[in-house]
Amino acid sequence: MAAEGHDARCRYRIDSVLGMVAAAGDGAGLAVLPCYLADADARLRRLDAPLPALATDLWLLTHPDLRRAGRVRAFMDFVAAAVQERRGLLEAAR
Repeated sequence: MAAEGHDARCRYRIDSVLGMVAAAGDGAGLAVLPCYLADADARLRRLDAPLPALATDLWLLTHPDLRRAGRVRAFMDFVAAAVQERRGLLEAAR
């Protein structure tokens, strides 16, 4: 945020993303929020495109000894399918 010059305008700091969603939703001001949270809140609207510098990869990891265990494999398959189903939301597509 400092590299973009946005930190100079900051008047309210919160140490959690959910707190920022709540504050912005209640009218406290502008916030840089993850699209998967902010897009789901009807009180909020995007003012600009997502910031590529803030993009992160999503990894699903398990211990090598457990990755073939039935219940771990079932969980990983379930999560992978759920993430794929919500891909547009997670990738900030509208």
